[in-house]
Amino acid sequence: MNNSGVVSRTDDKDGGKYYTKRHLEELVRLQTSVLKKQALELRRMNERILETMSNVVEFRNLESGNHVKRVKDFTRILAGHLAKACPEYQLDREAVDVITAAAALHDVGKIAIPDAILLKPGRLTVQEFEVMKTHTTKGCEIIAMLGDIQEGEYGRASYEICRYHHERYDGGGYPEGLKGEEIPIAAQIVSLADVYDALVSERCYKSAYTAEEAYDMIMRGDCGQFSPKLLSCLREARRELEEKAEGRGALTT
Repeated sequence: MNNSGVVSRTDDKDGGKYYTKRHLEELVRLQTSVLKKQALELRRMNERILETMSNVVEFRNLESGNHVKRVKDFTRILAGHLAKACPEYQLDREAVDVITAAAALHDVGKIAIPDAILLKPGRLTVQEFEVMKTHTTKGCEIIAMLGDIQEGEYGRASYEICRYHHERYDGGGYPEGLKGEEIPIAAQIVSLADVYDALVSERCYKSAYTAEEAYDMIMRGDCGQFSPKLLSCLREARRELEEKAEGRGALTT
């Protein structure tokens, strides 16, 4: 390379070829762009695979077929209110989108739970409940099998939600008994959205509660303790959530 930034390659057959540094940088840029596009396509494909798995779990669980979509809707509403009320969480629009998308994977680990436990119409025994609780860690193992999906904000949110959405603010949850802000905020949001949907939906082991009953149960702590900040957001978002629960709002796709 000479002082003008020209890289030369002499070829006796062709009489000489000359490549500028700018030309080589452009080739690198184009190749990098192609690789990024391929990585994005792979990530999206893996996301679709995981969401499909979540839907398989849903149908195995004899639910209505819209649990995943409703949880995503409730997640978006709650995350939006939290973003406005609590700037310390730094939940910009992109972060809300990521958490909403990752919420679809919260129960993907249930695909590894035996039907006899997953579909049991009555109360689980202590031993059965211990098996059921493993869906949080099993889900993380499934996500880990699709290596590239773990990278970036989506991968981190997917992992945190899958593993920690049954933790409770007072430390009474599982699998690790995390307490307070030890619980990642994405998991806190989806946890509340998941509980709300579980209450307002009919399940094989229970009838549906009304939106008002569900709200009162959560605020009383009947379903475990949640962050005071999130409960404040639940209060503010009460009517929006009720509309979604009663089918008066379009579901997220």
